[in-house]
Amino acid sequence: MTLNVLIPAALGYVVFLFVIASLAERQAERLRQIGRRPRLLRSPLVYTLSLSVYCTAWTFYGAVGYAVRSGLEFITIYLGPTLVFVGWWWLLRKLVRIGKAQRVTSIADLISARYGKSNLVGVIVTLLAVVATTPYIALQLQSIALSFGAFAADEVLAPRQLAMWVAAGLAVFTILFGTRNLDANEQHHGVVTAIAVEAVVKLVALLAVGVWVVWGLADGPADIMARVAANDRPDWAIQPGRWMGLIFLAGVAILTLPRMFQVMVVENADETHLATASWAFPLYLMAMSLFVLPIAVAGMDNMPAGSNPDLYVLTLPHSLGQNGLAMLAFLGGFSAATSMVIIASIALATMVSNHIVVPLWLARRPHAAGGMRVAGDMRGLVLNARRLSIGVILGLGYVYFAISGGSRALAAIGLISFAGMAQVLPALVGALYWRGASRLGAAAGLIVGALAWLYALFLPSFGPGVVMGADLMTYGPFGIGWLRPHALFGVEGLDPLLHALFWSLALNTLVFIAVSLVSFPTPVERVQSALFVNVFDPGRDDDWRGARGWSREPAEDEAEDLLAMSQRLLGEAEAQGFFAAEAGAQGKTGFLPDPTPDFLDRLERELAGSVGAATAHAMIAQIVGGRLVTVDDLMAVASETAQIMEHSAQLEAKSEELARTARQLREANEMLQKLSVQKDSFLSQISHELR
Repeated sequence: MTLNVLIPAALGYVVFLFVIASLAERQAERLRQIGRRPRLLRSPLVYTLSLSVYCTAWTFYGAVGYAVRSGLEFITIYLGPTLVFVGWWWLLRKLVRIGKAQRVTSIADLISARYGKSNLVGVIVTLLAVVATTPYIALQLQSIALSFGAFAADEVLAPRQLAMWVAAGLAVFTILFGTRNLDANEQHHGVVTAIAVEAVVKLVALLAVGVWVVWGLADGPADIMARVAANDRPDWAIQPGRWMGLIFLAGVAILTLPRMFQVMVVENADETHLATASWAFPLYLMAMSLFVLPIAVAGMDNMPAGSNPDLYVLTLPHSLGQNGLAMLAFLGGFSAATSMVIIASIALATMVSNHIVVPLWLARRPHAAGGMRVAGDMRGLVLNARRLSIGVILGLGYVYFAISGGSRALAAIGLISFAGMAQVLPALVGALYWRGASRLGAAAGLIVGALAWLYALFLPSFGPGVVMGADLMTYGPFGIGWLRPHALFGVEGLDPLLHALFWSLALNTLVFIAVSLVSFPTPVERVQSALFVNVFDPGRDDDWRGARGWSREPAEDEAEDLLAMSQRLLGEAEAQGFFAAEAGAQGKTGFLPDPTPDFLDRLERELAGSVGAATAHAMIAQIVGGRLVTVDDLMAVASETAQIMEHSAQLEAKSEELARTARQLREANEMLQKLSVQKDSFLSQISHELR
């Protein structure tokens, strides 16, 4: 099979995805216009299949190579997510519930919303996500370049040039179908449907190769098991410590990777879909892993020495003349790579625009009268920022691929990204379960953990002498041996991945807890912490309104500025419809409701779907003069509450006094009734005696 066949097939497959995405978008828009929900496009099946974006080129190609190098250790990348979906589904449900209530657009948005709408925390998470995801995007480009190279043994092929064109094509697709709507909280029906189709393609492809290996090359499962036993090697021995670390890392990844948060929380249409995904997604992972070891063993037996085990899924059927099966395997790997890049680019572009570009734009706007600091074409700004961010993010992935040389094993690159995004875990768990967690603690922990990950794992991944000098790797900075990247604080002998994961998360967690304990949360942080931690409490849905931190005094002259800003973000028709409905609810006509705290809360939630919670909060604060809840406001509320409680106690005392008086009157009345009976009896007796 030559590139003359392969390249048209790849282009045809991309066109097929374009058609699927376009049809899904048109169907969703048609149903939206008639007031119906796209139930088929938002079914539990589509939701579960979209979660398969976890299965990238790493799990399609790299899992087999992983099995060749380390035996059954590849199972850990499937066990982690399985344990989360089966055993921790309640945590996923909490994430989805909070995401819908707060209208979050990304994992950075959720964490910043919890910690007082802090854009600083959002920026830190965004930068960490971009840096951590860059190797993963490079992995996808590398896998596509390697797969093309596997079919071009006798042809001249420039992997870097090919990877560049692939990155450009994926950028175009993502921009066309991932940045159509400003409201990032609105589901991307076309993209998600295309991802679901790709999930089926890569599963069918891997199962087809596996079935051919077991019943075509071998004589069935018994023969395969015998070959596995015959190929047993010392480096296949199970290392319990490494297994536990990798299972933990994979489980954390399903919670913190931007692309997983995008499909699991942002794209979720119904919380009940998690019930289906809690068993269906583990079954999907089991199916993806079912034939990994048989393919690995068959490749070791049939492929020449020196062959790349990461490509056995492709090269094994191709070398034995199964060109149709090899083409299907190529399309499966292509699907695995492209689906990850598309979703990750959408998620990261949303984070960059909401937490970096728009806040910088707001900070540079000149102050103007009437609070119109946020004037301008915000829709165009945000959409263009996301489109540019997609190009930059894919460009960074290509640069990493070009600098690193693309020579590392696919699994190693994926684990580097997993460890980077794992730094979000302490702040995320604190956001969900610890009301004492503070913005300063989260920011400090994230910074320390990210620096430890960069120093101990990410920068050394480029190889000695590329970013870090060989002397620094061997002797440490300035000859300080206990600061060597792979032997921090004198701890030697650990696997570099587990070493970096342990120290980065340990330092991250310790700093997060320590700074949170010594810092004082702001009033908005306290309000948000209660809403996050107690999200399932009865009546909590009503508490989302009126508890976001706005003061109680309305300012009537600011409604027009709020409307102008909203029109630039939501569009004229949508903004005017929202304002008219709010005015009608207040008993007013027109488009200018009183900017009461309840109205500001609802407006903030509406804008949060476009620019994120932190940026929406900041934009409204600029217009309403930053009327946030202060300590004085809380003290005033507490004083007012105390007075109300005092009056209530007085009323209760008076009520008891009245009840006591009523009881005494009732007893007196009963006594009088008894005396009346005695009087009547006495008079009757006297009358009888006189007669």
